[in-house]
Amino acid sequence: MPARGESRGEPVTHDAIEAPHPPEPEIVFFTVGRGPEGVAFDGTTIWVANQFSDSVTRLRASDGAVLGTVPVGSRPLAVAFDGINTWVTNNRSGTVTKLQARDGAVLGTFPVGDGPAGVIFDGAALWVANRLGGSVTRLRRDGAKLGEVEVGANPSALAFDGANVWVTNSGSNTLTKLRAGDGAVLGTFAVGDGPSGVAFDGASIWVANFFGQSVLKLRPSDGAVLATVAVPDGPADVLAAGPYVWVASNGADRVTKLRASDGMVVGSFRAGRHPSGLAFDGSSIWVSNSSGQTVARRSSDVDPSAARLGQ
Repeated sequence: MPARGESRGEPVTHDAIEAPHPPEPEIVFFTVGRGPEGVAFDGTTIWVANQFSDSVTRLRASDGAVLGTVPVGSRPLAVAFDGINTWVTNNRSGTVTKLQARDGAVLGTFPVGDGPAGVIFDGAALWVANRLGGSVTRLRRDGAKLGEVEVGANPSALAFDGANVWVTNSGSNTLTKLRAGDGAVLGTFAVGDGPSGVAFDGASIWVANFFGQSVLKLRPSDGAVLATVAVPDGPADVLAAGPYVWVASNGADRVTKLRASDGMVVGSFRAGRHPSGLAFDGSSIWVSNSSGQTVARRSSDVDPSAARLGQ
């Protein structure tokens, strides 16, 4: 049942009061490189960007075994899978690296904008948020540049809703909506303080406000705020998986589980030191711990047959 006022499009606010929940599943930690940040799943393998090791670690999703570590550019921050290959943003190099998914072989390195951070694949093109350039770059899967779009200040993360790309602008406290087909700006919407992660759950857009200690739920058609959910300090990333939305709170060392239908907090768990990135492999949530040189794996309690794979 929707929260009061949601059917009328009115903002609602939930306090972070947890509903009763069963004992937490086991959490397993795996060692990766220094400063793990972005994390992604390619169908069999977990990829982790190690920002202070200038590398990407490949883990077998079934058991966490390290399959290899691949040197990339300077300060890799985010990873995305395009259905065939894995892409990594190199923040200090102003490039993205394309890796062969099956073995991690480097297939190419391509220039983008200044300070690339987030990256996603929309089914046809790759999108890269250039944090220092105030823009988003569109690339073909062969690395050819399709265009560059100006957005807000310090664009950080991206999400795709099936038709449009959403970009968090952490320096201007806004969210920009772009048409995926051509990059046209369809709207810019005020959100909270320091928007960082963004995700689409199949019906709504979710934005983590790093300095606002909150997550916003928005209607994709017009950017209207449907709910504001208080979460622990420093929400850095947000992930939609099945009927739940997960939020990594970097300052509180916790991951919070929200019910997507109404934003109610239904659980949380301690991940590691400064959790920063999230991914879903169909059954488990993976969390990168940026100060702990680890990634954590925890069962998601999501029915794999009904799940949407997270980035």
